[in-house]
Amino acid sequence: MDCVFCRIARGEEPADVVHETERVIVFRTIRPEADFHVLVVPKEHYERIDEIDDPQTAYELFKAIRDVAHKFNLKAFRVVNKNGRSVGQTVMHVHIHVLSGNLPHRIVPR
Repeated sequence: MDCVFCRIARGEEPADVVHETERVIVFRTIRPEADFHVLVVPKEHYERIDEIDDPQTAYELFKAIRDVAHKFNLKAFRVVNKNGRSVGQTVMHVHIHVLSGNLPHRIVPR
């Protein structure tokens, strides 16, 4: 499968990469919805998070979230994953949003 996130992971598309491991790449989104907004993406193509069958990849996704939170001294942050088109997933490659700072009213919990 070839998609924009696969191309970013292979270094074929530009991205503002803030963290990278053998299995995961983290980069700033081009459409930020908060002061700090990055995407945590497995380098291997998975369309949905429930398709990840490699425990090490699953572990590294969440470790990358922790590592980025520490690196950028995030005291509070939101982690969001859209799993399927019907809930708003637009790029069909697993990606976890990490957001911190000012959030627009429409995504702030009440």
